[in-house]
Amino acid sequence: MLDTENILPKLKRLRARRVFIQVPEGLKTRVQELSRELEGAGLKTFISIEPCFGACDIRDREARALGCDALLHAGHSDYGLKTVLPVIYEECRIDFDPAPLLKMHLGDLRSFKKICLVTTVQYLSSLARAATFLREHGKKILLGSPIKARHPGQLLGCDFSAAKSVEPGADCFLFMGTGTFHPLGLSLEVEKPVLFLDFESTELIDLGQERFSLQKMRYARIAKASDARDFVIFVSTKPGQAHPDLAMHAKEKLESLGRRAWIVVADQLTPSKLMGLKAEAIINTACPRIQEDAKLFRKPIISVGDIDMFEEMG
Repeated sequence: MLDTENILPKLKRLRARRVFIQVPEGLKTRVQELSRELEGAGLKTFISIEPCFGACDIRDREARALGCDALLHAGHSDYGLKTVLPVIYEECRIDFDPAPLLKMHLGDLRSFKKICLVTTVQYLSSLARAATFLREHGKKILLGSPIKARHPGQLLGCDFSAAKSVEPGADCFLFMGTGTFHPLGLSLEVEKPVLFLDFESTELIDLGQERFSLQKMRYARIAKASDARDFVIFVSTKPGQAHPDLAMHAKEKLESLGRRAWIVVADQLTPSKLMGLKAEAIINTACPRIQEDAKLFRKPIISVGDIDMFEEMG
């Protein structure tokens, strides 16, 4: 998955000597071997062990402070951020043929003629194989163009535009890959059915019931937050997640409703960082993954747009 034969020529073209390495949690078991291979080629390496969920979290300023002259970011595609150091994005594709699974579940797809295929960067090579198989069985395939992501059909946790851009012409969305974060997030962004072809369990899952449950949970969080008087509005210092203007807009909204609000700043939000602060609810302006941790905070976490629903809830 991490190909040093591909990485080394890129580093040599940059004349890199010190390299800062960033990998997501799933690649940490490989990162020491990668470091050793790069050092065997004459480079010096520094391994970041901070959590990394996407290319929105480029730690180039830390790398520069350590005297590095290049950053190797593995596992994600270029997010389009301006950086103070050259960044090499090693996407780490996984070669998986979904045709046998699609054949197994073809009957479950019989009522859908126009299918929009989506996945994450790791499984992008599966899209072409899936499209070929499904076309051979009479399906029309749609691949949307994303706004923040780099490739047709690619989803990010904060960018579902590859799906939404073609929704009017689609009968359903078929997410292929592993993990429920992206397909469940997509199910909340679109009206058409979302199906999840799980490469690990080999199941094809209709997320309709899960979408209904998530929507109920969302409305419950908003209802609870609408009763709160004191809010904290979280701004992340991660370069692709920092939205201070959005936070100020949220503060103005809340204050116009007679609430009190404070903008708080951190690289990553954790319950311990809020200890000692008065807050009954949290407004999140950073990565939507934070909502997954609502139980840890023991207070509702909502988005800026959710504030508009306070008056509806009395």
